[in-house]
Amino acid sequence: MYTLYWGPGSSSMAPHAALEETGAKFDLKPAETTSGTPRDPEYLKLNPWGQMPTLVIDGKQAIYESAAIVMVLAERHPLAHLAPPHNDPARPLYYQWMVFLTNTLQPTYLRWYYPDRATTDAAGVAAVRDKAREELVRIWTKLDELLGKGPFLLGERFSGADLMLHMLQFWRDALPDVLERWPNVKACVEAVEARPAVQRMLKLNRPA
Repeated sequence: MYTLYWGPGSSSMAPHAALEETGAKFDLKPAETTSGTPRDPEYLKLNPWGQMPTLVIDGKQAIYESAAIVMVLAERHPLAHLAPPHNDPARPLYYQWMVFLTNTLQPTYLRWYYPDRATTDAAGVAAVRDKAREELVRIWTKLDELLGKGPFLLGERFSGADLMLHMLQFWRDALPDVLERWPNVKACVEAVEARPAVQRMLKLNRPA
């Protein structure tokens, strides 16, 4: 049994979709936030960083970080095919994309959303945001190229990495025209959204 602490429009979309893909029983619990930090001290015991989402396994172990949650669910539910089997040649590529999305694309978005965190010079905030947007264009352009063999990041094979990409493309404030500019990215997003599990997630977790 799982409990996912979440919030609409947060980074909980991919973990929520992964839970739906597994078919496992789970509860959703909203984590109230003020300026992005949950107010409930009990939640901070689960996730000392005060961010969402957090997954609690069997009422005992708490796991946070979206990509980590997706990877844990892939390990615990191999029949959901969220990751290639361990001896499959595509397994290393799955790891590659999970790390790339959470270590390259996501932090670039965060620099755009929170440029003040990247500089101590108030006059430099605009430059940080402009540079982040420039980097986002470069990343999505390359992703679109590499998705040419798609529709998924692993070619014809869906994985949890596609749930991460699907979630991040919703962060469109910096680049509202992601799907219009990059057709292969759009094809991937549409293929992900065609999945019944993702549709169930979207009914409850449409981005704000």
